[in-house]
Amino acid sequence: MPEPNVYNQEFISAMSKPFRLAVVGVGRIGVFHARHVQELANERGDCVLAAVVDGYGDLAERVAAQLQAGQKRPIAVFKDIQELVDADQIDGAFIASRTENHYREAKTLIDAGRRVLLEKPLTHSLHTAREFTTYLDVDRFRRTALMQAFMRRFDAPLLFAKEHLDQGVIGTPFKIVSILEDPLPPPEGYNSSGLLSDMAVHNVDEILWLAGQVPERVAGFGSLLYNQQITDVEEDYDDAFLQMFFSSPLVGQITVSRNHVAGYRNETCIYGPDGYIHVGAFSNDPLNVDVDVVGRQGSIDRRVFTLCDYGTDVPVFIQRFGPAYKSELAHYIDHCLSGAPFDVDQRDGLRALELAVVGSGALRGKEEGVALNLV
Repeated sequence: MPEPNVYNQEFISAMSKPFRLAVVGVGRIGVFHARHVQELANERGDCVLAAVVDGYGDLAERVAAQLQAGQKRPIAVFKDIQELVDADQIDGAFIASRTENHYREAKTLIDAGRRVLLEKPLTHSLHTAREFTTYLDVDRFRRTALMQAFMRRFDAPLLFAKEHLDQGVIGTPFKIVSILEDPLPPPEGYNSSGLLSDMAVHNVDEILWLAGQVPERVAGFGSLLYNQQITDVEEDYDDAFLQMFFSSPLVGQITVSRNHVAGYRNETCIYGPDGYIHVGAFSNDPLNVDVDVVGRQGSIDRRVFTLCDYGTDVPVFIQRFGPAYKSELAHYIDHCLSGAPFDVDQRDGLRALELAVVGSGALRGKEEGVALNLV
């Protein structure tokens, strides 16, 4: 077990007490994070959903009432993050609130000595993300106080693909393609910081994770084609293509769109000199994800991953990545209890956001590529 930091010694000395979690923001995605806390509590017994926080109308009260049937311990309800901190009833929190609130809420909890799991993106702007990262890097506790919620790193199909990639089955990759296309516009009232920074930041991080390096420059194209005609949610683009150029003979290509009207498309392709790895595709069966590893002589490996059935009335990304969200939450709890650093943190969040923001600038520009200066 890694050496614990000072804050987590109290948890290690009192393992019989469950890790008390709050979910901050229980709207479109936060309610599923809360349900995953309850599932892990029932499966593991070392954590509990202690509170929910949301300032929108009576949403927090309604969600808490729905979730209360799933556990004996009362779920506390708070309107604001400061109320939660003042009550001193939690050990950690999953922040899934509006992007413009990420910085304030995460900083408030970290200042109070809590480690947090934070939904993407890191903050609402590149300026504040850099400011926040600098703040976190000041001392030992802050440096390990934030986990960035990039659930693709915990997705079983992608982990299976990465295992083959790391084993050199297809050789050193020269192209990684990540495709994400939604069939519907975001829900009414949705707050987007832009198509790339809001939607493609997961794809950016996926490619950085698979490649194990950062690019030197980016180029791309963006368009407003269809989605903006049928929604009140304003974004800079509803279709975009981004290409990242690395120092090695490698490119990363990202396609994101709100316009795949026939259904949800989520696909990753990795090309190497000795073969090809393909994860997912557009399918009428969203609960099964195919992973194919193909070499020059034919099939090397193939696996079909059956996902959890959350029902039909859920966002499409929950259908695809629900188990990955649960796995990243388990990672957060494990590392809070042990005091170990998280596998993905604010530095990963900042790199992905930097690329998304710079990529958005590249879409508007006329240059062949925008040079980067990433840490």
